[in-house]
Amino acid sequence: MNSTDTVNITVYPSGKSLSVDRGTFLRQALETLDVRLAFPCGSKGRCGKCKVRFEKGAPAASPNEIAKLTEAEIAHGYRLGCQTVLTHDCALHLPDTENLSSAKILMTGASRDVSLSPAVAKRHVTVTEPSVTDLRSDLARMMDALGCDGDCSLPLSLIRRVGRDLRRAAFNFTGVFSSGRLIGIEAGDTTAAAYGAAFDIGTTTIAGYLIDLTTGRQVSVASAMNPQARIGDDVISRINYTMQERKGLERLQKGITVEMNRMVDALLRSAGAKRDSLYEITVVGNTCMSHLFLGVDPRHLAVSPYVPTVSRSLYLDARDLGLRVSRFGKVHVLPNIAGFVGADTVGVVLATGLHHSEKPVLAVDIGTNGEIVLGWKNRMLACSTAAGPAFEGAHIKHGMRAAPGAIDSVWIEDGTIRYSTVGDAPARGICGSGLLDAIVCMCQAGIIESSGRIVDAEEVPACSEGLRDRITEGERGNDFVLVPAGESGIGEPVLVTQRDVREVQLAKGAIATGIRTLMEHADVSEDDLDCVVLAGAFGNYMRKESAVAAGLIPGVPLDKIRSVGNAAGEGAKLALVSIDMRREADEIARSVEYIELTTHPGFQDRFSEELMFGCAADA
Repeated sequence: MNSTDTVNITVYPSGKSLSVDRGTFLRQALETLDVRLAFPCGSKGRCGKCKVRFEKGAPAASPNEIAKLTEAEIAHGYRLGCQTVLTHDCALHLPDTENLSSAKILMTGASRDVSLSPAVAKRHVTVTEPSVTDLRSDLARMMDALGCDGDCSLPLSLIRRVGRDLRRAAFNFTGVFSSGRLIGIEAGDTTAAAYGAAFDIGTTTIAGYLIDLTTGRQVSVASAMNPQARIGDDVISRINYTMQERKGLERLQKGITVEMNRMVDALLRSAGAKRDSLYEITVVGNTCMSHLFLGVDPRHLAVSPYVPTVSRSLYLDARDLGLRVSRFGKVHVLPNIAGFVGADTVGVVLATGLHHSEKPVLAVDIGTNGEIVLGWKNRMLACSTAAGPAFEGAHIKHGMRAAPGAIDSVWIEDGTIRYSTVGDAPARGICGSGLLDAIVCMCQAGIIESSGRIVDAEEVPACSEGLRDRITEGERGNDFVLVPAGESGIGEPVLVTQRDVREVQLAKGAIATGIRTLMEHADVSEDDLDCVVLAGAFGNYMRKESAVAAGLIPGVPLDKIRSVGNAAGEGAKLALVSIDMRREADEIARSVEYIELTTHPGFQDRFSEELMFGCAADA
């Protein structure tokens, strides 16, 4: 290959360099370099959020870049990471706002007290060595000492090593059991060291917890952004990637396990524990994330009737998934409910115990997808809605994750807009909780009509006249200046656009329709609800008042609304410390009635009604 057929690329702030074929997409080069830049819209060039700045060698701007970037940005070397084709040697910078590691990741959640009964157990014994008076086989000697009662369902790897391992241990050893089955032996008495890890694999983030299985105590935590986010913020983008890219599924599966291995290293290092003492991992995630973690083709989740390849719980060898734990290590994957209601929802139900409630409990987990469960001890129903792109920022003009500089709350005080940001940093954008607050404030001030239209300046009520000059003409109607350019950290105003309002309407309408459908299906009224449980990061940080005012959740008294944090992760921990909780999780998955909203009678009428903002002044 001639040198003219390649270009050299250097990426800052990492300083990583690479030589690639001329004509390679920048996103492909970044993937090879293992440099993280998220492409929320799945590299379609629609969201404009993957901006990079070329210090030198900036290629010509594509039509999509011209549409999404200002003339000044293009002149200063800004391009879209998903659209740029490398044509010359170049050096570029990834903006600080794309530093995904700075985002807040919710790690805590409500849970239940359960008796400690992990699947992993250890038993220490010392046996006599073989002699002319004791000619039992090494295997029989080991089994007899451990009290295995003739159970021959042993791993072949254990059988092959038993003679060597017994002698290396001087016949003083510890048997390691999983769900009552012997899976390995270790030299000496190692009963004091037994750990497990629980993982919640979210579409956007991954949370990991290290648990001492001898006490049930959590000893360390770790978190990370899901590396698959560089492919797209939503599961459909990732499913398409597995279908369109050669080895796409393999890359996504490996990306997850590589990140989990990094997290395992951090968890063990923080606790001062050894890898050989980590025997088990439990995993929850939505149905697509479970498939991608397992390396199972998810394509059938994207087409009607949206059937998963696997829904039952699984118990697998960790090494088969590429996870670096004890050589005996196992992985327990909790069961899915349906194509778009996964093991993470099972984890929420398990952690909150709503399936034991005497009265109906409504659980809403709003992430990249919105999962809804209505249940009590006699019945459980569930559905799923597409909600996350609005509240996670992918399709919002200045939307971003909850990283420093993200507006996370908004209110009106003395006739003007007030706000707070993550880390008290200058405003760089707005995250889901702040966006919901802003829209409710705009509705109540008469700036947004019940239909969702941002009014013209002259239509603003006299009581809100101080906000009139914040209304400006936008591309698709009016926009609202939340933060003036002089106050922002990006050198331009932070806006809530008419398109942003429409995106929130769609998400709010979908979630509210799902809730209403389940309640009507079960003949449950707002008065019947014992409480409303909000799970996940967005449910944890959003103001209850705004959620009710916007019509996102039922209008129950605020003291009936409870944020439970990362309940999915708590469910994974329960399954780690208790085999009874695993059985309960399996029963939950079998018992839930899944309601497919799009084919449910009256769905379109309900959805149209729920699009309206009841908090608007004209409602």
